[in-house]
Amino acid sequence: TAQVVSGGKTTTSGTLVQDEIWSGNIRVTGDVVIPERITLVIQPGTIITFTPNSSDNDVKIPVLEKLGINKCNLLVKGNLRIEGEKDNKVIIGELVYDVNRQTTITWGGIIFEGVNAVSIVRHAKIRYADVAIVCLGSSSPKIVNNTIGENDVGVMTFGFSSPRINENKIHHNALWAISCYDYSFPMISKNIITASLVGIGSQDFSFPTISYNTLRGNKVGILFQDSSG
Repeated sequence: TAQVVSGGKTTTSGTLVQDEIWSGNIRVTGDVVIPERITLVIQPGTIITFTPNSSDNDVKIPVLEKLGINKCNLLVKGNLRIEGEKDNKVIIGELVYDVNRQTTITWGGIIFEGVNAVSIVRHAKIRYADVAIVCLGSSSPKIVNNTIGENDVGVMTFGFSSPRINENKIHHNALWAISCYDYSFPMISKNIITASLVGIGSQDFSFPTISYNTLRGNKVGILFQDSSG
């Protein structure tokens, strides 16, 4: 378990310069970068909201450049520990209807790069994002016991990432609940995946391990394309 000492600082836009602990109500105004060797811990009951469709610190995102345009993201190159509890969840994203864009999708997502060996997202409710969680490179966060809903996409994996996606409720995402690409190796088990266009999608030589999931009410349950496992 990571040792984290809070100096009381909360970085709501820009790059963390030391380990931080977030609690209470946090309003993020721009891309927040957690660099290598830095850990951000988010405590139970924390509510994180974002300036809708706006960012005062746009950082270019590898792979999904559109996520980096005028939307807030959390970019994790070090470690992120979202430590919600069953009866005291971390809430990420708020319902705001953007009249101009005619959408409730108002922030980018949580983007894991690097190894992220001790990163975990546990007992969080993540909603209203372009992609709630993106895993790139060799990232391997644990994503367990969350509710991931009402995003465009729930979870996307790329490029040798190997997250463990276990025991989540992933529902009402407009496109994919989970989408795997580019030699990624996610372990997807014991999730309840409902009411999305595609429950689990795999393409571009990705090799997900899929076991003991419940899929219902999706237009397509599982979709394999382009030499995927």
